[in-house]
Amino acid sequence: MVKHLLLAASAACFGFMANAQTGADFENLTLGTDTFYFDNAASGYNFSSGSATLYGTFTDFGGGFYGGEGFTYSNIFDTTNCTTCYDLHFQYAAKPGVGYDSSEHYAVAYAYSPAKMKLTAPATGVQVAGFRVANTTWGYSYGMDQYSTGAVANGWAKLQVRGFLNGVLVDSVNYYLSDYRSATPAAQQGTLKGWDWVDLQGLGHVDSLTFRVTSANDFYPSYFAMDNFITMEDGVTCSENLALNVSDIDANAAKINWNFSNTFGAADSFEVVINQAAAVSGTDVVNTVINSNFYDATGLNAAADYYAHVRAFCYYSDSFTTWQHIPFTTAPLSVKNAEQISVQLYPNPTAHLIYIHAKEPLDVIVVDMAGNLVIKQKNVSQIDLSNFAAGQYLVKLSTKDGKKSVTKSVVKK
Repeated sequence: MVKHLLLAASAACFGFMANAQTGADFENLTLGTDTFYFDNAASGYNFSSGSATLYGTFTDFGGGFYGGEGFTYSNIFDTTNCTTCYDLHFQYAAKPGVGYDSSEHYAVAYAYSPAKMKLTAPATGVQVAGFRVANTTWGYSYGMDQYSTGAVANGWAKLQVRGFLNGVLVDSVNYYLSDYRSATPAAQQGTLKGWDWVDLQGLGHVDSLTFRVTSANDFYPSYFAMDNFITMEDGVTCSENLALNVSDIDANAAKINWNFSNTFGAADSFEVVINQAAAVSGTDVVNTVINSNFYDATGLNAAADYYAHVRAFCYYSDSFTTWQHIPFTTAPLSVKNAEQISVQLYPNPTAHLIYIHAKEPLDVIVVDMAGNLVIKQKNVSQIDLSNFAAGQYLVKLSTKDGKKSVTKSVVKK
């Protein structure tokens, strides 16, 4: 296949769904402006997001001196490279200047001693997919000032994540927040500046985890930021809930749209193929779309039959969905978008009813991906898929006079 990369200007909006997998994104927690959470309780404190409970302590020693251990959560976004970084704004600020996926909140841990997390139902004893990690502003500044310059030879800072089940160590995963070891290829050396994914699938089934930061000279600030911690209640899968539709069809172009109802609310990218066959071949041009949920197909022939094929790549499982397909026909040279119906189908995917949002009731034909007719109804405002098998279906909606129509893809859960 020939591959093209497209960086779309309009970002798709994805959100967590509480089905087979759960995401701790810390957006359920409340904070003031430009601050972090602390509690002086002698016994420490804990907070929860998704299926994760995180633990920490915070002590006010007086005279402007404080001490924190373990986890807290923050919305501080001070990205200034600092030389004297003892201010709390640098210690509890994520270097990227924003939470992952432009979110407001994220967790921060001081992990010179292991910071602790426990999983709660339904995630107790299941596999963990991983989480997004970033340096704090202090950590990044130290790595760049001391390690990248060679002031500390062979400098490194490592985050070690250990997984436990019933109090027994299962396995561990290491991630380098800063790495200038001589054994590391020059192209891979550096200090983490943005958000990156830490894959924890190798830990297996766990019910608690610890996080600890160590370094070459024991002076690297032992902080790290965390966002989007994902547990895998039903194992590692890349959701197949990818629903397609085609809009803005004219003689030489069409817009391919999709809704990726992914349990984690995230896909690294999508691949799109436009051809005139019902399947993708090894010679087709594959267009990679990042940060968008549509693709503008151009250079098409008028009054011709085409297929759009789309699949998603999921970072957490390092896998693709299967190709999803939708046929469409370009308009004759004299026909423009006026012949298209403005219509929305929701919810999509669905387990039962699909509602049709349009100016008037429409005639409906539904076929499965093998081309079998499963529904043919006139003058309807909803479609009942309750008695049909899970999978993708194509829905053709037409006005009563048959002069206007549109084809959309729906997914039955």
